[in-house]
Amino acid sequence: MVQCKFPLDEYVYTAGIRAYCEIRNLDGARGLLTRMESKGVKGSAVPYNVLMYGLCRNNRVLEAVEVKNSMVERGIVADEVTYRTLVYGFCRTEELEMALEMTDDMLSLHFVPSVASCSFMVDGLRKRGHIDKAFRLACHLGELGMVPNLFACNALIDKLCKDRRFREAERLFRGMANRGLEPNEVTYAILIHSLCKRGMMDDALCMFDRMREKGIRVTVYPYNSLINGYCQHDNFHQARGLLNEMVEKGLAPSAASYSPLIAGLCRKGDLASAMELHREMARNGVSGNVYTFTTLISGFCKDGNMDEAARLFDKMIDSSVVPNEVTFNVMIEGYCRVGNVRKAFQLYDQMVDRGLTPDNYTYRSLISVLCLTLGAMKAKEFVDDLENNCVVLNSFSLTTLMYGFCKEGRLTETYHIWDEMRARGVKLDLISFTVIVYAALKLHDGEKISVLFREMKEKGVKPDNVFHTCMIDVHSKEENIVQALNCWDKMIADGCSPNVVTYTVLINHLCKSGYLSSAQILCEEMLVGRFLPNSFTYNCFLDFLANEGELEKAKVLHATILEGCLANTVTFNTLIKGFCKAGQIQGAIDLMQNNTESGFFPDCISYSTIINELCKVGDINKAFQLWNEMLYKGLKPDIVAYNILIRWCNIHGEFDKGLGIYSDMVKNGVQPNWDTYRALFLGASSMTTKGKTLLLTT
Repeated sequence: MVQCKFPLDEYVYTAGIRAYCEIRNLDGARGLLTRMESKGVKGSAVPYNVLMYGLCRNNRVLEAVEVKNSMVERGIVADEVTYRTLVYGFCRTEELEMALEMTDDMLSLHFVPSVASCSFMVDGLRKRGHIDKAFRLACHLGELGMVPNLFACNALIDKLCKDRRFREAERLFRGMANRGLEPNEVTYAILIHSLCKRGMMDDALCMFDRMREKGIRVTVYPYNSLINGYCQHDNFHQARGLLNEMVEKGLAPSAASYSPLIAGLCRKGDLASAMELHREMARNGVSGNVYTFTTLISGFCKDGNMDEAARLFDKMIDSSVVPNEVTFNVMIEGYCRVGNVRKAFQLYDQMVDRGLTPDNYTYRSLISVLCLTLGAMKAKEFVDDLENNCVVLNSFSLTTLMYGFCKEGRLTETYHIWDEMRARGVKLDLISFTVIVYAALKLHDGEKISVLFREMKEKGVKPDNVFHTCMIDVHSKEENIVQALNCWDKMIADGCSPNVVTYTVLINHLCKSGYLSSAQILCEEMLVGRFLPNSFTYNCFLDFLANEGELEKAKVLHATILEGCLANTVTFNTLIKGFCKAGQIQGAIDLMQNNTESGFFPDCISYSTIINELCKVGDINKAFQLWNEMLYKGLKPDIVAYNILIRWCNIHGEFDKGLGIYSDMVKNGVQPNWDTYRALFLGASSMTTKGKTLLLTT
């Protein structure tokens, strides 16, 4: 064209620049633009925009900016395409700040970026946590008629909901349709999930119905959100109905569909229904996940059924579902609750071997069981070992140790733990203060109590019902009823209303102190007020009558409790104890065996109470008959039950039987305590006088 002296104008140069860019010869394209400029060809922004686009496509954005600046210096005005091209380039290289800066320049000139660039910037701001900027940009662009794409819009609505900025999320949702962007199944699922999490179930259901009316495809996700929401409100009937509806419509439920229902049933204590639902999952080909298994395991642990919990734990591993820290913590806490130290620490070791990190929930349970079984000093040794290995224990764990010492009456050690916590800067919470104030009251340390109350006030730690109830309890136990009543008045003055536990604590001590009429007045006050006496409250009166030997009155009261559906195993055990104390052992046995007619089953305490009384009168054979009956019924003896039988076997010269019980105890993972060893030493001493030797194996 040059040789033929064909005139080269802007359009020819632009075509050449575009051709060079398409074959990625960007230097050739820049050279051609330079030649156009040198020849004095008058042009617009078009050839410059073409070159900038080629540079941006190849991530050479800064060179594109240089081209734009050169163009402006030549007096050529940058147009909307110029700015869109540069914003596109910065988005492509993920230089969000530069893209936003260029967008601000565009908007000031009333230019609008492309949908793709707009979406990138909104989503980029969201991902970086700049939700205010993302929302403002989306709104500003919306006013100009430009909206982010559906993906970016949904992501922003989701983030706004998660940040509890519901009004902004709803505003964005309402504006979508007005700007030609139709909400899809993801948009509705996000909003339904948000409403369910807030407990707004009626609104969530309305949104769900609206979605269906619009003919939008319904997926499993809104169903799962609704099922979970209803389960959180214990509306299992509605949740189950939604699960059934989902299946009828041909949607395949997931573990997330079943898990909320299983969790809710476990929370309610209906483990049988929870297990049936778990089996239904398997029948429908839905595999349980770590949450499903952990929820079921937790339910059985709280019920004290560690055999079933362990079976599920093993099944979980066999199903290739990997237990996490929460699963192990639940199992460890379960074994700690039943006093099985050996199994708890085995799981702790297994947890560490799997590369999982124990936390303060793990340590608190282990400290608690050591305090319960081997004593607080053994728990202190464990704590020292942890701290020597650089484990940082928080108030949650250390307060458990402090409580262990306090419960044993080792109040000096309780003070020592408190001082260590303060020296290390451990955050002291209300539970910590409750334990240390309780200890100070038991020591009658008025000065310490004043210091602690002042410190609580300075730290903004406000006493609650539990704190005041503990204060009432400690004064009542020391038979200082006047001071206990003063604490009652202080509780009300602090704006804390006594609850059923507070009333029951005071009623219990009034009954134990023989002030039955005062206890009755307090109970009547409960009936007049908003708190109804519970089974524990009535058990205080039952215990008083049983201890006083007024068994006929006790039986009448128990019948009333039974009629009011407030009876439980504890009330039956109280009555059994009364019969035993009165020497009516057969009456106690009859009562225990007739429990089942009322829908209650004797527990380890029921059997232990009667076994202790039979041993006391020398009827070892009958005691062993009841022991074997207890084992046959699947009841697991606790440390107290084992110690009772070992002690009485040795007292009555049945050393071999005592050793047999001790061996069973160790085999079943129940850790011996000082009472066990005292009973065994008693047996050893008796055997030594008879020329025999006692051999202990652990």
